[in-house]
Amino acid sequence: MAGTDGQGEGRWERRPGDRPAELMEAALRVFAGRGYRSARLDEVAAAAGVTKGTLYHYFANKEELLRRALEHYQDRAFGRVADALHAAPEGAPAAERIRVALHGLFEGSDPLRAEVLLVLQAAAHEVPEVYREWLRRGPVKGWRLVARLIAEGQEAGELRRDVDGEVAARVCVTGLMVQLMWQRHSPELPAMRIGRERLVEGAVETLLGALRSR
Repeated sequence: MAGTDGQGEGRWERRPGDRPAELMEAALRVFAGRGYRSARLDEVAAAAGVTKGTLYHYFANKEELLRRALEHYQDRAFGRVADALHAAPEGAPAAERIRVALHGLFEGSDPLRAEVLLVLQAAAHEVPEVYREWLRRGPVKGWRLVARLIAEGQEAGELRRDVDGEVAARVCVTGLMVQLMWQRHSPELPAMRIGRERLVEGAVETLLGALRSR
C-alpha cells in the first residue's frame, strides 16, 4: 500500500528495501520518547516520513510493530557477535571467544540502545507477551551462546570443568544487562554511574578468572 505524502514517499521509492528497518527504528524512537501506550501510529509515520497507510502495509498493528522492532534490534546485535566470532583467528582459545562474544553483545555502539532500554522498561507491564518474546530472543539466547562457548572450553581442557557454565553465563549476561539498564538513572543517582567499557571488561575478567583452569 503506497502513501501519497510527496517528499516522504519519494524517499521510500528510492530505497524500498530499507522501508521495514527504518520504520521499526522510527517506532523505537517514538515509543521511547512518548511511551508505548501513549504513542500513536500516526506519530511513528510522521517520524519516518511516510503515511500511516505505509505502516499498515508492513505491520498489522502497534504491538506487531513493537515486536518486530525489538526482533530487528536483537538480530542486528547477534549478527555483530556472529561476525566478530567468525573473524576471530582460527583455533582461538575459548577465553578469547568468550571475550569477543560479551564485548560484541554489550559494548557495541548501537544508536538505538538507549531507546530500546527505555521501551523495555514499560513493555514488561504493558505488552508482557512481547516482553517474554524479547527475553527468549535476547537474554536467553545470549547466555546460551556464552554457556556453549564455556562448554567448548571445558571440553578442550582450557576451562575448569567443576564450574557450572550455564549458571556462570546466566549471571554474567544478566548482570551486565541490568547494570546497563540502570545507567539511565545515573543522572539522578550518581552512585549508579559506571563507564560501559570498564563494566564490560571487568565482568569479562571476573568470569574468565573464575573459569580458567588451575
